[in-house]
Amino acid sequence: MKFKTTKDQITDSLQSAASVAERRQTIPILANLKIYANNDRVEVTSTDLEIQLKVTSEVERVEQEGEITVSARKMSELCRSLPDKESLIFELTEGKLHVSSKNFKADFATLSADDFPELEVGPEKLELKILSKDLKRLLNKTSFSMASQDVRYYLNGLLLEVKNGTFSSIATDGHRLAIARKKDSELTTEDSKAIMPRKAVMELAKILPDTEDEMSFLLSDGSLVIKKENLVFSSKLIDGKFPDYEKVLPSGNESVLTIKKEVLQSALSRSSVLSNEKYRGVRLSISKDLLKLTANNPEKEMAEEEIEDRAMFAYEACLISKERLFPTDVFRKFGWDEDEAREFSNNAGFALEFQRLLFSRVMPNLSRIGL
Repeated sequence: MKFKTTKDQITDSLQSAASVAERRQTIPILANLKIYANNDRVEVTSTDLEIQLKVTSEVERVEQEGEITVSARKMSELCRSLPDKESLIFELTEGKLHVSSKNFKADFATLSADDFPELEVGPEKLELKILSKDLKRLLNKTSFSMASQDVRYYLNGLLLEVKNGTFSSIATDGHRLAIARKKDSELTTEDSKAIMPRKAVMELAKILPDTEDEMSFLLSDGSLVIKKENLVFSSKLIDGKFPDYEKVLPSGNESVLTIKKEVLQSALSRSSVLSNEKYRGVRLSISKDLLKLTANNPEKEMAEEEIEDRAMFAYEACLISKERLFPTDVFRKFGWDEDEAREFSNNAGFALEFQRLLFSRVMPNLSRIGL
């Protein structure tokens, strides 16, 4: 194997693939990248046996076809540290991968590509198209509510659901619930759902570009594949039943408060400084033309702020909300330039909704579904 390329052509592929490679090295070859060169293109593959990423990039020329595996960490760190637009030559010689540039050369230990495991994917039962930026936004708006190392293994992931022409992502850790939706009139496939593992969600959200590129979303029994022109991402799915999240969504007559996001976010940031560090909760009390934020902690410290502006309120809310909001996570993930946020409060819980085609809801009170 021998090919010539530049840092700009191959670094992104190496960096993306290296993030998926298994770092604990329980099986040595899982810490490696599989590099396959052919027809002036280089395909870089990595896997941890649960998720797999293949990234293809064009290079200046491939002089000799071949494939090999090499340390993901060492190779990605080396290429990242080289000067921009540096020309590189990769050559497999006597079991070593020789990498050289104008003033630098290195020899990497290798393992045979024949021993590199490929993630098996079953026959597809659902295929749909979605823009890269839309899928990235769906993941980013809900992933913060996923559980981590919960004994209820189905919570350690994110539910992807196709229903009634809407593509939704849902996540909960038993204390909060986040939902993001993308409506598509052309989405006519049958209803379906799947639970992506936490690592797959986090890695895919980092890898996807925020562009208008169309991607194929392929779902099969036990696995998920997402494809675009130069990328194939595969993941096993979590086999379990996700909680019936619709039972905790507010319904019936609700009192609604409309307020600018920047005003509420700023007040929450100040109040949360003295909130309980474990829960980061701020109590909201809503009355006519007044929103009061209160935070306290076990050290008996307290912060209180009042927002009083009749112009902000779309409706005259005459109730008290005793639910808790998680301001740090919620507003960091929303991150939109929307002017308004609507709060809904009733016996089912507390929710925030941004008026947009894509929206998220966060609900701390999930006792109604047994979480």
